[in-house]
Amino acid sequence: MLRAKVRLTRSNQVTEMLRTSVRACAIAILVMIGVASCDRKSGEAVVIGKEHIDAALPTAGTPNAKSEPGPDAQIRAMADDEITVDGYAMKPRVRGTGRDPRALSHEQWIVKVRMLGNGRTIQVPADQSKWEKLRENDRVKVSYSQRQVHRNRLGR
Repeated sequence: MLRAKVRLTRSNQVTEMLRTSVRACAIAILVMIGVASCDRKSGEAVVIGKEHIDAALPTAGTPNAKSEPGPDAQIRAMADDEITVDGYAMKPRVRGTGRDPRALSHEQWIVKVRMLGNGRTIQVPADQSKWEKLRENDRVKVSYSQRQVHRNRLGR
């Protein structure tokens, strides 16, 4: 009865249903493209520092060791002979060695850069050959998604 009054046929119903769902799908696709494009950024940066960290020394730790502090852990004051690097307190002679708290199971070659576009400072892992070629104040191109340093031909 309703069809006869409004004159909706089967093809009109399908057309109306597609019209509403296509709009929603198109909006969803545009939002996904926008979010994905925000993840992949790159830009020019200036090298402000380099650091090499040796591989961590092998330890005879327990296999169930946790990196999180226990419930009875307390915050202590820094000693006068300690420095803070990336949120870790350590003795200056330990920095960059296998006893550095930032050390991993492999060597790290880190380049600290300041983005020219927004002034943001980030640490970018690089391979040894690129790390050795770079000097402070070099201009580099940094890709946020890959976090690799590419030497700029226009720079020094």
